[in-house]
Amino acid sequence: MSAAEHALSGTAAVPRRASRVRAARAALAAALAAAGVAASALAFGSLWPADPAPPAAPAALSPADAAIARVVVKRAQTLVTVRPEQLGYRLRVAGPLAGVRGRTDTAARTITLFVSPTDAPHRVAHDLGHEIGHAFDASRLSATERAAYLRARGVPSAPWWPDGRASDYRTGAGDFSEVFALCHAASPDFRSRLAGRPQDPCAALPKPARTAKLDGGRR
Repeated sequence: MSAAEHALSGTAAVPRRASRVRAARAALAAALAAAGVAASALAFGSLWPADPAPPAAPAALSPADAAIARVVVKRAQTLVTVRPEQLGYRLRVAGPLAGVRGRTDTAARTITLFVSPTDAPHRVAHDLGHEIGHAFDASRLSATERAAYLRARGVPSAPWWPDGRASDYRTGAGDFSEVFALCHAASPDFRSRLAGRPQDPCAALPKPARTAKLDGGRR
């Protein structure tokens, strides 16, 4: 094979590999949806490409910075009306991870926040509320409730799970978690790109997700 032919062959191989990757991502997303599995932020991170790709591990913090980060998280927790423990999850704190604020692992039942000592407590509170929203989605939302939520948000045909290209903030799961965070965390942040910021975030959620402690009483 000539050099030119070799170059053309290599060029043709790239689209084929890309097509296989896209097909694999789509198949995995479809499998999650078909099984009714609430894909966590951890699963989302493995499916959604980022450019540039974030590092595989969070930054290591010095003992002093790690202690400050833990204080930031404790302050953030006072701004959130719900706790991971109420859904059977454990909270973990790690150093900052580029492009990722938090992860929810529904298999290990853990929520990990990636925190810098310079983070504002209200922003970490929003991150925590968002991840608890994913945990709530995983354990308590039915397919019927998800479809009703999308209709109420004005995006009935939007995907709930990722398709290998959309980001968290452009799917029903991400939008739900952002609205959940608005309802339960004292933060002005709103990052959804699927639908607009609701005037009454708690009213936009299914009734069981509105309760202050998720186990009774209304907000």
